[in-house]
This record gives sequence, structure tokens and C-alpha cells, in this order.
Amino acid sequence: MSPPPRDALIAEVLANLAKPVGRLAFTPSLEEHYRASIAPDKRRSMIIGTMIGLAVLVSFVLMRSLVLEIEDPERFRAWLGAMAAITVVCAVGLVITAATYDHRVIDATTMSAIIVVSGLVCFSFRIEPAPVSTIGMFCYVMVPLAPCSLATLHFRQALATTVAVWVLFVFIVAGMTDLASVYRWPAVLLVFSVGAMALWGNYRSDRDHRILFLFLAREKLIGEISEARNAELREMTRLDPLTGVANRRGFEERMAALTTDERQTPFALVMIDIDHFKAFNDRFGHPEGDRCLTAVAMALADGLRDDADLLARLGGEEFALLLPGVDARAIGPIMERLRRSIEKLGIPSGPGEAIPPGVVTISLGASIVEPTSPAPRREALEQADRALYRAKRDGRNRWQIQEADTFAQTANPA
Repeated sequence: MSPPPRDALIAEVLANLAKPVGRLAFTPSLEEHYRASIAPDKRRSMIIGTMIGLAVLVSFVLMRSLVLEIEDPERFRAWLGAMAAITVVCAVGLVITAATYDHRVIDATTMSAIIVVSGLVCFSFRIEPAPVSTIGMFCYVMVPLAPCSLATLHFRQALATTVAVWVLFVFIVAGMTDLASVYRWPAVLLVFSVGAMALWGNYRSDRDHRILFLFLAREKLIGEISEARNAELREMTRLDPLTGVANRRGFEERMAALTTDERQTPFALVMIDIDHFKAFNDRFGHPEGDRCLTAVAMALADGLRDDADLLARLGGEEFALLLPGVDARAIGPIMERLRRSIEKLGIPSGPGEAIPPGVVTISLGASIVEPTSPAPRREALEQADRALYRAKRDGRNRWQIQEADTFAQTANPA
């Protein structure tokens, strides 16, 4: 199950925090989020606890084998078989738990292992002679403790597991007719009492953990939402609200980053101006002018190579392009492609007194920036502006490239 959207999740968290402590009601999505968040700690606890349990079991078997007197070898071998089976079940559970991070698999493995182990322990009672089996029956109180404390299963899981081990214990003990009632029923009462107390403790602990989770989740989610909104606001301050491309601030930040790049990669700076835009705006009005600006910005953005390129609107009808890794040989074809893309839009430009008949066009001026230059930023802007001015002076709808005081290339429309 995938986690719910962040806003929906925080709404569920706040709704539960508004309820009385004893009436928490996690929806399936919130329950999934809760269990997934605590799964790493539970997994680590299960691995360590199982390893300790295996060490204790092996120590107990060795002690009984080497220290205590064995009166019935055949029964002892059967008991060893049961202990070996318990060891294998615990080892398999340990391997599965260590191999996965899915809390569903870990919980299912834990519940299954506890129930199987309890069955094997109950089976060992039938093998042992009466005095020894009585000791084992009273030691069985450790089994209903396991799902509530060691495994720290969630309350409903712990309840289901505890009921299962209770049923197994009663079924086995009830069939041990050779065992006096004075031993049998106190053991049953003890196992039930310890299990009930463990369940109550598990319920309180599970509830307290859920309340703590709700408070921590609220703070975390509110922080994430706040950070996301702040990031959106920061991004909005770098975008032109009309065209959706970068604004002057975004352009300045990227320009500064490129000029301080330690990789010393050259880049091209292109200044772009919409030809006769003021006259276009005066004739058709500002709404049509805004639509023209947006269309030109979209066409220029479509001509970018990848996300490394930046298109910015500096103000009015003036745009700028930053093209990392582009040198004087590569910039010409790029500008020609952009010039043609605007011409192909076919936005009518007139006729009017200041507007020649035809379609909206652009003029472009470029400079190539070498990061090793003493003042690359200021020089690049001046050179690109001079190139743009010359392109407009020479008739518009064309592009120029300038390096220092030399116009390296020029292009006129066909």
C-alpha cells in the first residue's frame, strides 16, 4: 500500500490527536505509515532478541546434557529433537527477519515462529517424565510474554498470538492424564494470568507508542509541508509570472554559478529582443502583447537542449539565454534555429506605421564567456548587448556574435 498524500496524512494525524487517548482510530493508510516508520527498530530488536534466545536455548541444552543425570536416554533423545526443531525454527525466523525490511513479512514470521515454538515446547511436556514436565509447564509463562515484550507485536497481533499459545497449552496439558491436577491447573492459571498481564502492558505500550508517533509525525509532516511550500515560494521568486521562464533573479543566480564554476567550462550568453514590440503593443493592446510574449517564450524554451540551458525574461520584450559548454562554433546554428522558430510562429505584426507587414521576429546577440577571464560576467553582458544592438541596427530578424570588439559572425534571414 502506497503512503497517502502528505496533506491527507497530516489531516489523519490531526484528527487522531483531537480524539480522547483511548479512542485512537488509525485508517489503513495511517496504520501503514505508522508500522513502516517503526519497522527498522522492531527488526533490529527482533534480530538481537532472537540471537540472545538462541544462545540461552543452546546453553540450556548443553547444561542439561553435560551436567544433569539422564535417566531415560530414549526420552532425552526425543527431547533433544524437540529442542533442535525449536532452534531451527528460530534460526529460520532470524534469517527471514534479517533478509527483509518489509514489516508485514517480519510480523508474519514472528507470529508464526512463536506459535510453532510454543507447539514444540508443549510437545516436549509429553516427552518428559512428570517431575521434569511440571518444571517445563511453569517455565511456559515465557511463551505468552514473547509476543508482547520481546517481539513487541502490535496489540491485535499480540492478542491473536497469545490466544493461539494459550489454546495449545490447554490442549496439551488437558491430555496429560498422568499429571496430578495440583500441578496442572495452577500452571494453566499462571500461564493465563501472565499472558493477560502481558497483553495489558502491550496494549498500553502500543497505545503510548501510537500517541508519540502522532506527535512526532505531526511535527515532521508540518515541517515537510512548510519546507515544500518555502521551496515553491523560492522557485516562484525565480520565475517570470507571465511566461513561466526564469526572471532576472534566476538569470543572475545561474550566471553567477557559471562564472564561478571550478570546471572552467565556457558558456554562451545570448541576448534576445522581440523586433518592434513596442509598436506591436501599441497597435494590438497589452493583452495581445502578453500572448505574444508567452508564445515567443514557449518557442524559445522548446529550442533549449536540456535542463542545463536557461531561458530568462529580463524585462519587457528582452530575453536572455545561458548555454553551458557552447563555444563560438556551436552558437551560430543554435541562434539560427531559434530565429527560425519564432518566424515560423507566424504571429502577425502589422501593418502599421512603425511595423512592417509580416510576422513577429527576434534579433539575437551572443558572446562566448571564458570563466578564466578577469571579469567574465560584466564583459559577457556588454559584448552580448553590443552584438544585439548591431543585429537590430543592421535590420533586425538576424543574429550576431561578438568576441571582445570583433563581430565574429553575422547572419541575415534568407
